[in-house]
Amino acid sequence: MHKDANAQAVLSDIPPFRLFENIYFVGSTKVSVHVIDTEEGLVMIDTGYPVMQQQILHSLAALGLDPKRICAILHSHGHYDHIGNTQFFAAQGGARTYISRADNEIVNGTLDLSWARELGEEPLPFFNCDTLVEDGDVFTFGSTRVRCLLTPGHTDGVLSFLITLPSGRIAAMHGGIGRNSMAAKFLQSYGLSLDCRERFREGLHRLASEHVDLVLGNHPQQNDTEGKRLAVLQGRSPLDAAEWQRFLANAEKKLDEMLKKEASEN
Repeated sequence: MHKDANAQAVLSDIPPFRLFENIYFVGSTKVSVHVIDTEEGLVMIDTGYPVMQQQILHSLAALGLDPKRICAILHSHGHYDHIGNTQFFAAQGGARTYISRADNEIVNGTLDLSWARELGEEPLPFFNCDTLVEDGDVFTFGSTRVRCLLTPGHTDGVLSFLITLPSGRIAAMHGGIGRNSMAAKFLQSYGLSLDCRERFREGLHRLASEHVDLVLGNHPQQNDTEGKRLAVLQGRSPLDAAEWQRFLANAEKKLDEMLKKEASEN
């Protein structure tokens, strides 16, 4: 099937797969991209780095998913590695784009916080998303329901998603647990407040009250995406009702470790 060098070049280092029910993984080890196949079309969660464009197209094709069916693109937050192909995929079938109001100011260039500079990347063309999501907004796509909660910290406008699948099972993604943009040196270099760390903690506690059957990560290391793929291949369930609490507790532990390390250096 993949005989020429160009085809080989776009293969993902995590093969695309159906994760559970109508949720598919089409990302890579660098960053996650998920697609939900609904009666109204495909709902894409994040769009990866710009260099992943052909890889994502290849992954969609391998799963029999037509990019022209993409009807909505949800963004966990406005960093470069999560918005890199938004304009391209939105243009395929006229998809509507969604992001929090705060992080729309990153993608439209009002705030220089896309993380492109830190990654050594060229800034992306600026754009505005169609729908500016508020805390608690719910969007329904056929028999799939997505509830959005603001959980700031990694950026001011991080969105976490609680996704009710057609079966009633709940899949969830925390939209940003990376401590890199909550480190004191980074915040001080941009003149940002240190209080984002406690707001992040509050978001973790808020999410801990939610029942979750399936944990999604916007980076595959967060939820052992590769392990879930192997489980699916072996006929085992990727569901784990206790994983969400472990995931949130580990995120808070790593926050505390960072704060302790910073305190020891001062």
